[in-house]
Amino acid sequence: MASPPAITFTVNLEDPTGRYAPGERYIAMTRRVLDICDEAGCKATFFAVGRVADSAPDLIRDIAAYGHEIAYYGRSRVPLTKEEPERFRRESRADKEKLEQLAGRDVAGFRAPHFSLTPQSLWALDVLNELGFRYSSSVMPTDMTPFGFADAPRAPFTWPNGMIEFPMPVAALGKYHLPYLGGLYFYLLPDFVVRGFIKKAMADEILWAHAHPYDFDREKKFAAAPGTPFWIRAALGLARKKAAGKIRRFLLNSFAPPLRERLPDSPPFFLPY
Repeated sequence: MASPPAITFTVNLEDPTGRYAPGERYIAMTRRVLDICDEAGCKATFFAVGRVADSAPDLIRDIAAYGHEIAYYGRSRVPLTKEEPERFRRESRADKEKLEQLAGRDVAGFRAPHFSLTPQSLWALDVLNELGFRYSSSVMPTDMTPFGFADAPRAPFTWPNGMIEFPMPVAALGKYHLPYLGGLYFYLLPDFVVRGFIKKAMADEILWAHAHPYDFDREKKFAAAPGTPFWIRAALGLARKKAAGKIRRFLLNSFAPPLRERLPDSPPFFLPY
């Protein structure tokens, strides 16, 4: 029987409070993630918000020193659909240079905040290419979310400008495509369902999962944004209780290298027009 495909562990490195002040709790939680990865021998890709480089430069240095990949997650988690192109170019250039100085190597990867690379925000691809990014991990090939890109392929592909895209893994459920290796879906779906989706992944897919440092915070009571419906608050609180254990079971027992080490040679082109 063939072994299930290995999965790259990725971390969206951000401060959920939006303060990015020295000593914020996300820093300690990121160090917890580093310890867990070190125990497992796992090397991950950390998509860092640019403001982390300003407020916690030692954290970026330490992540790189552990052998993990440093990639970029935008300046401050503004969706691409709400970005101003010239500001995005200016901030991304400065953040990329600072992250590279801290990490001691080039930054090859980009992830759009909220996975917001959609047909409405394709302008960002040429900016990213101009700045020297080699790949993106920003597309959700589904119409189940506001930022979905339903027509995008599920396997890695090449954009017209030559950048490579690692789409979010999704499982086909009839006419729907369900993200299942990150967020609420991953944490709340039964283990046997997630295992089944992994086994059914297409041969040319490259699987990756995503988590956040605060997913590992079991000491601090979960606090949802004001106005969040009760059922969503309950689901998010339950997800936090399950996150660390589920990540250990699915990702850290059989993991793949960071995304920059999995760049395919010549994935097919996708022309989104």
